[in-house]
Amino acid sequence: MNPRITEKEWLEDFKNFVETEEVIVPHEVSQRILTRIHDDLNPSSWVVFLKLLGIHSVVGTLSLAVCDQFGLNPFNTDFSLSQYFMKFGHSFCMVLCGFLFLGLTGVFSKSILQQEEFLVLKKNVIIQVFFLSLLSLVSFVAFGGEVIIGAFILWFLGALFGGFAAIQIFTLKFRSA
Repeated sequence: MNPRITEKEWLEDFKNFVETEEVIVPHEVSQRILTRIHDDLNPSSWVVFLKLLGIHSVVGTLSLAVCDQFGLNPFNTDFSLSQYFMKFGHSFCMVLCGFLFLGLTGVFSKSILQQEEFLVLKKNVIIQVFFLSLLSLVSFVAFGGEVIIGAFILWFLGALFGGFAAIQIFTLKFRSA
């Protein structure tokens, strides 16, 4: 069986298509299709945030394997980037740990979210990253992390910048693609 059709067969099929009787599609079916397309092209900010929260829950937990933060090391690993970051001072360490924690979420969200969802995330990046950072700190406290106000502020600023930077960088790549 030859999957390719000849030009003559193609023209005959097209002629048959053009000559077919007009079929009236029910308004309800057309409306459902248009609504579905609209929803796919314009995802809800809440849905995007919930997906981002899911991504962050996994990525953030895994990042604690390489950089324990606020005394939390769920995988009991001996290696931690925080040991290297501390060589530059406690403040620098807190900023970098926050940057890494939310920056990785931004990196992974680019490959997991659909392009339309990622663009909605970019549109609301400040509020989404702010609440994601705040929820992360609340989670650290809930799991027994030792949070001191100075460290909290530095980590929070690093997290805001890391999440914001990762999302902005990947948005630029979407435009050039």
